Amino acid sequence: MIPIFTHPLGFLSLLAIPGLVGIYLLRTRSRRYPVSSLMLWVNQRQARAGGLRLERLQTPLLFFLELLTIILLALAVAAPIIRTAQGAVPLIVVLDDSYSMLAGVHDNTRSRAIAALEKELDPDGLNPLTNRRYAVRFVLAGAAPQVLNEAAKTADDAIAQLEDWRCLSPFADLEGAIAFAAELGGPKTLILVLTDVPPSRTLEGERIQWWSFGTPQPNAAIVNAARTSAESGERCLFEVTNLSPNVMVREFIVRADEPAVQRPSSPLHRSTLELEPMATHRIVLNLRPETPRLRAQIGDDALAIDNEVLLLPQRRRPVRVDVRIRNRQMRSLVENALVSTDRSIPVKARPELVFLDDSTESDISPGAWYMYIISEPDASAYLGPFVVDQRHPLTEGLSFSGVVWGAGRTEAFMGNPIITAGNVPLLTDTQRFTGSHELRLRLRPDLSTLQRSPNWPALIWNLLQWRASKTPGLNRANLRLGETAALTTALGTESVQVVSPDGAIREQAVVDRTINVKTESVGIYEMHTDAGRYTFASNALYQEESDLTNKAGGRWSDWGDETLHWWGYHSFALFFLLLAMGILTLHLILAKREA
Repeated sequence: MIPIFTHPLGFLSLLAIPGLVGIYLLRTRSRRYPVSSLMLWVNQRQARAGGLRLERLQTPLLFFLELLTIILLALAVAAPIIRTAQGAVPLIVVLDDSYSMLAGVHDNTRSRAIAALEKELDPDGLNPLTNRRYAVRFVLAGAAPQVLNEAAKTADDAIAQLEDWRCLSPFADLEGAIAFAAELGGPKTLILVLTDVPPSRTLEGERIQWWSFGTPQPNAAIVNAARTSAESGERCLFEVTNLSPNVMVREFIVRADEPAVQRPSSPLHRSTLELEPMATHRIVLNLRPETPRLRAQIGDDALAIDNEVLLLPQRRRPVRVDVRIRNRQMRSLVENALVSTDRSIPVKARPELVFLDDSTESDISPGAWYMYIISEPDASAYLGPFVVDQRHPLTEGLSFSGVVWGAGRTEAFMGNPIITAGNVPLLTDTQRFTGSHELRLRLRPDLSTLQRSPNWPALIWNLLQWRASKTPGLNRANLRLGETAALTTALGTESVQVVSPDGAIREQAVVDRTINVKTESVGIYEMHTDAGRYTFASNALYQEESDLTNKAGGRWSDWGDETLHWWGYHSFALFFLLLAMGILTLHLILAKREA
């Protein structure tokens, strides 16, 4: 290894050597003078150093120590550095994790990015840092940045870690990931971005290189899919978009997907779509009741992930309701509102929601919620303004402008206020330790217009929706990639087994009877509990991510030689300085002994 001197002018300090030699050359030759006594002499020792006469150079040990000290100090000032075998460049690679990186017919963008990175990390590759090693870490740029794995110690280890780079995010926040990488690595760490789009800003003067491997390609995608309940069955909506500047023809097929059946079923719908450039075609299908999950497909193209969607039946389990109100007028108001919502089933046994008035004798139904509608004789008509707790589930979408609300006058009332007229509570909520709720609604229909306004059926709808959300089951059966599925579990459930579309199984703890699962893959998820099995579908339905017309390839910015100069080198300036100080200490000890 050949040292490199970063400050070669430091060798000018070697000019002190001739001065040292001159000191030892200019020594006196003493003459002998006999005297009678030395008692009056101040210095009785013979002077050996200094003088004006030239003599043969005397080279005692002290001379060599002084000469070596000058040489060592000159080397320290010149600051030699030597390339070390263990030196490595700290590098953080920001990986675009959006699913557009999967675009390509024979090889996709992700595979091209991995090949280029493997060549850069290869110590024998043709790159500006020949024989230089990297200490690599990976940061995934998705909806939120995250570290992929621990730092890789070898190039092979780094490439092996890229197996976890799946490119299944609905979009990539590259700027957020770059800022996260800069904070994670510190000011001297290099950053390399692997993506399929050019940078949105100039990168000059930064420790960033931006490599893009995208190519503009035509693509057709299913950008929207929904399945909802209807009166006579179900209704499905599909939207297919041509993301190219040319007319595109695609065959659109919808089948009932039966997992137990090996061969494909007959199509429920088949059509040929002639799509204008950047245009969207909408397809609406009416399905019979009990139709199983659907698989909708269009023809293959550059990006396969958006050519197929799976839709599960969106079954909204109705709430079991028992109306025990004796007042005929009030009972009629409640029952008509329940019928308009189409979310309830009238029952007498095991109800989930019970409506009562102040004259009803209530028995205890395990797990049931109670809504008391109280008509007080001493009442007033309130015109507002009404104070509404907008955070409560019952008040969503309600507006009481122009509403007259007849209710009692007393300010003391059981429960936490949800809606009040001044200090008078009109609707309150009390939660029991079992999780059930007791709601109290103060209402005099003869003094009110509330029951004739849209707020009345909306209030009952909110109550049914809230009650249904607290019964075991999924909030939604069909989600977009990256969204979160929420499962409400039965009381006492501690964990749920989650099965991903790739077959991976994991246990997830239940918190407050709820489990949230983020969809990180496309396909069918399953949740297994003691009460049963729940399934939901995840689909890639993002038009902006499916648009490949803005993709481009190229390399931007450069790390520069100055940024890389110090990495992989070790300085020996401190070593020479400490050695010189040790020799000077030895010189001082020897000089005192001779004295």
